[in-house]
Amino acid sequence: MKFRLVFIPLLFAVVAQAQQWIDKQYDYTSTLNVVYGTAINFNNGVDTLKMNIYTPVCDNPTPALKRPLLVWVHGGAFLAGNKDDPSITNLCQQFAKRGYVTASIDYRLGFISDDNPWNCNYPNYSCVFAADSAEWHRALYRGIQDGKGAVRYLVNRYAQLGIDTSNVFVAGESAGAFVALGIALLDTTLERMPQTYQIADAPKPSPNTASCIYNLNKTFSSNTIPRPDLGDIEGDIAPTTIRYTIKAVGNMYGAVTNDLLKYHKANQPKPAIFSFHQPCDLVVPIDSGVVYQGLSWCFTNGYNCYGIAHTPKVYGSRIISKWNTVHNYGYNIHDEFTSINFPYNFLFGQGSCADQVNYPCHAYDNTTLREGNLANFFSELITTSAPLCDSTNITQNITPIGYQLSVYPNPAQDKLTVQYYTDRPWELSVLDMYGRVVFQRTLGNVEMAKIEMAAYPNGVYLIVVTSKKGPRLSKIVVKI
Repeated sequence: MKFRLVFIPLLFAVVAQAQQWIDKQYDYTSTLNVVYGTAINFNNGVDTLKMNIYTPVCDNPTPALKRPLLVWVHGGAFLAGNKDDPSITNLCQQFAKRGYVTASIDYRLGFISDDNPWNCNYPNYSCVFAADSAEWHRALYRGIQDGKGAVRYLVNRYAQLGIDTSNVFVAGESAGAFVALGIALLDTTLERMPQTYQIADAPKPSPNTASCIYNLNKTFSSNTIPRPDLGDIEGDIAPTTIRYTIKAVGNMYGAVTNDLLKYHKANQPKPAIFSFHQPCDLVVPIDSGVVYQGLSWCFTNGYNCYGIAHTPKVYGSRIISKWNTVHNYGYNIHDEFTSINFPYNFLFGQGSCADQVNYPCHAYDNTTLREGNLANFFSELITTSAPLCDSTNITQNITPIGYQLSVYPNPAQDKLTVQYYTDRPWELSVLDMYGRVVFQRTLGNVEMAKIEMAAYPNGVYLIVVTSKKGPRLSKIVVKI
């Protein structure tokens, strides 16, 4: 009941002007693969960083046109994922339809893997083992630096893109939420993680990790890997003299590694925070705990694997909110938490390990609901006037309803059938647990796909379908 009392006014008590940033009334254009900077990666090589930009279309734009900016950050445990993640792409498009300039960004991925091979009966299990917990902190810090640089890159082009620099928003999912929280809240060296200064070299990773996606095409030239000081919290990408204000951050099942609420620059308003998190999350605890805490329990109790070592302690969405209340920090925080706890059972019960194969708690319970609530929350913080343009008859990108995706059997063994109910041709992609496309095919509107799974390793796969004007839909499948 307490949750409903908080939620219902947010959903319905919307002022007229705010509706401008809630209704999907604009078409959009996209500019893909824009290089916004370069930076040194975990193996001391150079990564080129790119973003996709989505801009609302106006029939009669004026020089005074200004719109809020929203930067979305993908997840992937700092090891995988990219700016083209289907969920992030969809969110960018949906908020562009609401009138935001949106962008999805790449950031540096990877950490120094452990020198222990960590053999297990689960594919690429050793890839989630870092040399030590400091590597997680350093990977997060690099992501924050890149995210801050990406925001500055866009702010520097405010006139070209029609951005109101006093209305900047950031949001992310999973590891991307860690990064988004850091972009908004890490604003003084007092909050910098000590692991990001120069620390002792790490041993050369085990050859067992050579196939990990973040180690591909990388050469480790010596028996130890240097770990230098990672530099200023702002990084050095796209410096700017333009003042901008981050109004709020969308935290979708993310966390922080230290209290980023405690200190804040006196001349900047405190960003508001929207948090969605499920208590049964196996990857990022909603309270305090180590990364992969629940997943490690599932692997040791159902797959005969080692527990996942060297992960850092983090503080999830519920702890962030408690800090704000207990210490009277004064942040505007809106929490949306579900009620199912992890039952610490592999096979039985809602939220158990087996149940989360099809209904993962490290995910949205209802994507449309949470996206809409985030839009409502952000809209009440926007101070720029409505877009000065005519949006009549440019709604062709608005997502129709009624699309359905059916995938069976699940778990799968030799064959998998995918049915997507749509009135137009559609594309099917199958991604492995590291985001690599292992199968892709375009089908007609009346076709179903039958995938031969026998040749694929056992593990978790993501089934993604798209059509020209329909939504991106996805389901998780386990191959056994």
